Amino acid sequence: MRKYALFCVVCLVPALTWAGDTLKSPVVLSVYNNATLLPGAGKLGVWGTPVHPGLTVGTEFYYRRTAHGRWLQTANLAYHYHQYALHSIQLYSEAGYRHLFRNQLDAEARLGLGYLHSIPDSKIYELDEEGAYRERTNLGRPQGMASLAIGMGYAFQGPRAPRIFLLYRFYIQVPFVNEYVPVLPNTALHLGVALPVMQ
Repeated sequence: MRKYALFCVVCLVPALTWAGDTLKSPVVLSVYNNATLLPGAGKLGVWGTPVHPGLTVGTEFYYRRTAHGRWLQTANLAYHYHQYALHSIQLYSEAGYRHLFRNQLDAEARLGLGYLHSIPDSKIYELDEEGAYRERTNLGRPQGMASLAIGMGYAFQGPRAPRIFLLYRFYIQVPFVNEYVPVLPNTALHLGVALPVMQ
């Protein structure tokens, strides 16, 4: 558990240390569909069924802003439910670059690391000394995650105008089950909005 907590701190410290002017950092919200797929699989190569819904809340910090782009880092808290399998709580940070086009459209790429807490969505029983099966409390297990994301967005005009975006994330979950699936691939298609409510 300690190594995952340390891993998480190492991921988020740069975002918190180099935040700069946090009053200009937006609140970023997204809903997403999570799937245990490799990129290119599923419908249209980005959508898995059945739907496993998720929600992300986060923010962005900017290292450098130019007329053509933003070097940025994110800090995010996410949750999704994989039916009959698990609940996933994620705390992660991604660093990347967002290129700005003249028509208010943008495109971005990010790399990230983080902490994932996986809680089984089923009851677990174990055999006790008397030969009876007893339900066991299971608070889940800590795991690490690494991600790659690409996306596009549109920023409305105005000092308090939102930005809407579509983001495709591929991430690996480690260790999953050491005996047969040590690394679990996941994809998540996010639809979200960045709200500059703290300006």
